[in-house]
Amino acid sequence: MIDRVIRLTAFSGGTFRAMAAALLCLGLLTACDNISRQELQSLGSKLTREDVNFASYEVYAGRSKVAYGTEAAIGQTYPKTVRIASPDGTDVRYFLERDDAAKTQYLTIRGTANNKNISEDFDIAVRDDRRTKIPIHAGFDSDARAIYGDAKPYLKTGYRTHITGHSLGGAVAAIIGIYAIEDGYRVDRIVTFGQPRFTTASGVSKLGFLPLTRVVDENDVIPMLPPAMASDKTYGPYEHVGPEVILLEGPRYVYLTSHDANRLDIGEFWRSIGIADLKDHKIDKYVKRIAEKTSGAIQVTYNQREKYVARN
Repeated sequence: MIDRVIRLTAFSGGTFRAMAAALLCLGLLTACDNISRQELQSLGSKLTREDVNFASYEVYAGRSKVAYGTEAAIGQTYPKTVRIASPDGTDVRYFLERDDAAKTQYLTIRGTANNKNISEDFDIAVRDDRRTKIPIHAGFDSDARAIYGDAKPYLKTGYRTHITGHSLGGAVAAIIGIYAIEDGYRVDRIVTFGQPRFTTASGVSKLGFLPLTRVVDENDVIPMLPPAMASDKTYGPYEHVGPEVILLEGPRYVYLTSHDANRLDIGEFWRSIGIADLKDHKIDKYVKRIAEKTSGAIQVTYNQREKYVARN
């Protein structure tokens, strides 16, 4: 069931404010007074201890970066690749690696690479997916179904499965993870970078089984889209699934549980719009920020992050 569709075309970093204003005029954004300043301060001062293994994130980020390269580059970097495709005419490409000796497989979905993909990123529509019985962003779901259908003949049940992607590819990776688990695949981990939201509060409440970790750059606004204030009449506001790791400059990072991340995002959308720049969404920026933390990382609270944010 599609409640509404607002399609925004390609934009530059300087048009985020115009995009937000357009959403407000269309009535998609409601006031963010449902979370008080006091609650924001309290949530932001809480430290949930989590020793993050950034070396393991490098494994996923490297694949997400190579996904933007040529097929030859993918095959050369990951020689166990068994499939590279953009199925059913979609511009979203993926590659699948399979190590039969180790019984592991990696599925990597490329992120936004052209204007068509960007318009899909901002196609705000919620559908009650009959297969999973949760509402899913219709544009992301369409890409996920095409890729999963193409990759499924090459996937092995019983293999340890890892799924990753950047930007739109991250949202598609998470949705594919849902389908793969439902079909009995052993999905060990899903790690995404700069991933937009793909479901609402109703969906989040049913996805506790999804082994998803979201990695975001502090200045990247794409993970805050579609806005949490863009609430669907039936299924509630858009929300994220899974814990969030926020990359700050140097060795520092913030770790938030899924609940805390969603609550804080409500109060932070307008601040992020004000400093947003598309260069902070690029996968190269994520790879660099992760590399800064592999030899030693320091966890800070959400409120402390302002000291370590690189200003554009």
